[in-house]
Amino acid sequence: MGTSLRYDFNSYKILHQDESLLRANENPFSVIVLTALMAILNKKVTDEGLKEIKHNLYDEMMKRDMDKGTRQGLYDYH
Repeated sequence: MGTSLRYDFNSYKILHQDESLLRANENPFSVIVLTALMAILNKKVTDEGLKEIKHNLYDEMMKRDMDKGTRQGLYDYH
């Protein structure tokens, strides 16, 4: 019949993001992008390094005064 359905999506390249801008951004999702960026940039990170990245995620959320529900939602998402 010739019928088709197509979806086009914009790309968001985490590696093209600026760490300092992500830290300054108040959008809760920027914490997730920041954490992903840190993980990508530190591919050969040790277990201790991963623990440090996780603590950094928590610190970023606390600096932004996120309520417990928002923090939990981000943890669940990530």
